[in-house]
Amino acid sequence: MTRLIIAILFAFPLMLTAQSYDAAIGLRLGTEIGATAQLRLPQVHKNFVAEGIIHQSLSRNEGSLTVLGKQHQNILSRRLNLFYGAGVHVGWTDEINTKTGEVYGRPLGIDGILGAEATFAKINVSYDFKPAINIGGDAFPVSIQTSISVRYVIAGRNDVWDKKKERANNKERKQNSREREREKKRKQRIKDGKDPDGWKFWKKSGEA
Repeated sequence: MTRLIIAILFAFPLMLTAQSYDAAIGLRLGTEIGATAQLRLPQVHKNFVAEGIIHQSLSRNEGSLTVLGKQHQNILSRRLNLFYGAGVHVGWTDEINTKTGEVYGRPLGIDGILGAEATFAKINVSYDFKPAINIGGDAFPVSIQTSISVRYVIAGRNDVWDKKKERANNKERKQNSREREREKKRKQRIKDGKDPDGWKFWKKSGEA
């Protein structure tokens, strides 16, 4: 039994070999039912994903279109991820305001999302917790949504984005980040009365 457990632990990263695909589409089912599509955007970060969701509530006569930006963080391998992010939504409803007898206005607001996903071959499965805050137009200011999504991977990693170009962009982004950090430290040394090269200096009174 011990050998079997060890074998599984070693094999698990191979079975789940950050973000392992560029694009995927599928269905979403939970407190709502609908469709979901994801696209990796390496221009932002190598594991940054944009997701579009269109769904209908199962408890109320309303639905919404949501656009999210999500940062993925791999666990063990690119095929097993935690993710978090935020976005906005706009919706529609036929719910009646019992006080006025009129239909509520169009829901509009902001969203957060937190979850995990795994990709097996061409199948991507995720579970998420997604609170939605309506800024206006809805009877319920806060909606807590939880769902399981099953997607089909229509484009593997670097099928959409050129691998060499992506690596070059990542290298340039890291270099720019390091240069900004060095410049920030240089300005702080000057502000603290230190030489930009790291040596302490004092200005004489009346010195230009």
